[in-house]
Amino acid sequence: MSKPFIAEVSGGAENLEEDNELKLIERRKLAEMRKRIASVPPKEAPKAEKTPREVVEERLYDRGDEVLDAAYSFFPEQTAKIVDELARLIKDGKLADRISGGELFALFREVGLRFNLKTSIRVQDRGKLVDLSEKLMRKEDG
Repeated sequence: MSKPFIAEVSGGAENLEEDNELKLIERRKLAEMRKRIASVPPKEAPKAEKTPREVVEERLYDRGDEVLDAAYSFFPEQTAKIVDELARLIKDGKLADRISGGELFALFREVGLRFNLKTSIRVQDRGKLVDLSEKLMRKEDG
C-alpha cells in the first residue's frame, strides 16, 4: 500500500515574510517611479503659432482692421504677400510701432493697390453725431 500524498505546508511564517518583503520592494519601486515622474517637467502643449494676419492685426488700430479687410476683398493674393512681409518685420523686431488704418491704407496705395473704403464724415449736432450730408440737408430744409 502506498501512502496518501500529503502536501506539506512547511514554513508558513516564511511565506508571510517573503510576501511582506515583496510588498515592501514593490512599494519602494513605486515610490521611486513617482519621484521620477514628479521630477520630469510636464511637456507643454505646442502653442499654435499665429498666422501672419493675426500678427499684423494685433498691431493695427484706428480702423486698421477695416482697411485690411477691404484690401483682402479687393486684392487677396497681393494683400497676403504684404501681410506676410509685415508679420516678418514685426517678428524680427524691425517694426515695433503700431500701425494706424491711415498708414496701412497709404502703404497699399504706395505699392499700387488702390481701393475704396466706405467713409463718412460725422459732426456733432444737438449733442448727437450725425452724417455731414444729413446735417446739410437739415440746413437746406429750413
